[in-house]
Amino acid sequence: MKRIYAAAIGILVVIAGLGLAWHMWHTPTAAPAKEAAPVYAYADVEHIMMSHPRYAEYHRLELEYNALTAQYQFEQWNYSRKAAAEGMSSEKFASVDAAGTAALNQELQAKVALKENELNHDLQQTYENMLQEKKKSHPTVTWRDNTLKIVNLQLKLQNVSLSAEEKEAAMADLKRLMKESGPSESMEETKTLTAEIDKAMAPRRQQAKQELEQYAKTVKADLEKRRDDSHHAFQVQLSDLQNRPEPTVWNKQWKDKLEQKEKEMNTVKEEMMTDIRNKASEVAQEQGIDMIFGEYEAVGTALDVTDDIIAKLA
Repeated sequence: MKRIYAAAIGILVVIAGLGLAWHMWHTPTAAPAKEAAPVYAYADVEHIMMSHPRYAEYHRLELEYNALTAQYQFEQWNYSRKAAAEGMSSEKFASVDAAGTAALNQELQAKVALKENELNHDLQQTYENMLQEKKKSHPTVTWRDNTLKIVNLQLKLQNVSLSAEEKEAAMADLKRLMKESGPSESMEETKTLTAEIDKAMAPRRQQAKQELEQYAKTVKADLEKRRDDSHHAFQVQLSDLQNRPEPTVWNKQWKDKLEQKEKEMNTVKEEMMTDIRNKASEVAQEQGIDMIFGEYEAVGTALDVTDDIIAKLA
């Protein structure tokens, strides 16, 4: 429209120029007319945008875009945190699990040793009681201190579970005592009594052995269950940390989603700005304004046409 206006004005200017040239030869030259100063105006674009009928639609899209951006950034942080935590957890669990397994083995050994000591004490108490009964039923035997010690050591070696060091010490004591006592009829009879007690102790020894084996199995099963429960808890935690989408696919999905929402928002914004520019042009033509600025900082005054443009948008 402005080009049409410009062309029409140009033609008028040419015709007027020819007439003026002819006239100048016959009339005196007149003083040149003073040019009119350009008319400037300004408008508050942000205020106009917020007053536009479609601003609520644009603002909703803007909020949705901001919410999506915040969600994307949070999920990105959360998945990065999980990836880092997974690496640290796996590394830490390996060392903790090794230490835990060693501790469980030590606990098993300690509990079995305690049970074994308890059973040994019962066995020792049993054969000592049998020995006292034999003393009463065999008054002919000379029960010297060494004789009693020898019998006790023999029964201990045959009935009690001893460590290598304990067995070696008991054997050394037995050899020393037998050497000190020397051969005698009493010693021969003592051997017979020892054999009788040892035979009577056989069922009790077998029972104690089975009891210890069963106890060790039970304790081991309990400790292994504790270890397995710990492994399961770790696997549950690890599964949660591993519950992450594939990074490339996840980023592509978010990129498309954000770009789509941004496109919707920018489309509405551009349509609003086109509408505002058209209404501003109408105001400029109606009021003879040469230029409307969004910001006005020049020397002099400028007309504020913000409300005039808003009125046309209504």
